[in-house]
Amino acid sequence: MRPISPRAKTVLMSGIGFAAVVAAAAILVTPPDEKLGTMVRFVMFHGASTWVNMATFTLAGVFGVAYLLGQGGARRWGESLRWASLPLWTINSILGLLSMQMIWGGILWTEPRLGMTFGVLGGAMVIFAVQMLFDAPKVTAALDALLAGTLWTLVLVLPNLFHPDSPIFQSGNWAYIGGFLGMVAGVGIATACIVTLVARRTVAE
Repeated sequence: MRPISPRAKTVLMSGIGFAAVVAAAAILVTPPDEKLGTMVRFVMFHGASTWVNMATFTLAGVFGVAYLLGQGGARRWGESLRWASLPLWTINSILGLLSMQMIWGGILWTEPRLGMTFGVLGGAMVIFAVQMLFDAPKVTAALDALLAGTLWTLVLVLPNLFHPDSPIFQSGNWAYIGGFLGMVAGVGIATACIVTLVARRTVAE
């Protein structure tokens, strides 16, 4: 992998700015909800950011497996995705608590998905600690794969006691669906640019 060129860096930085505009526009064009009012935009952004975050964990796991199978170049991408995943999941955990407070008037500690959120956060912190304390890239790569597999297992197995499945898409209202997809695109593009900058900058340094 070649070090990032000044031109490529400029393009990626511009991509982050463009993505921010896309996400902001998607938020602003989303109409108020009958019950939540304009706060529905906050809740939707949390959902969009979580989608992207699940993708970063998944890709970190995929690159981790690739590295374990002998693809040396996969290490840097896996590490970059790991660096992006933890802070984003931390932010999403906070947004999730705030969303619960807005929708139900309190924190639903018995919600299985909330337990999953903190479990994944704890797992990501452990992997980060292992990376910082030990020079064992294959161990962290294996842990990335394990965390990604655990995340999807929990998503598929755990029930939603309070949170309905895909409420935005079930609504059938494209004013909300389009806004949500715009938020996903904005957060996703920004995250992809940041991950690329981190991966390529690491090589340069």
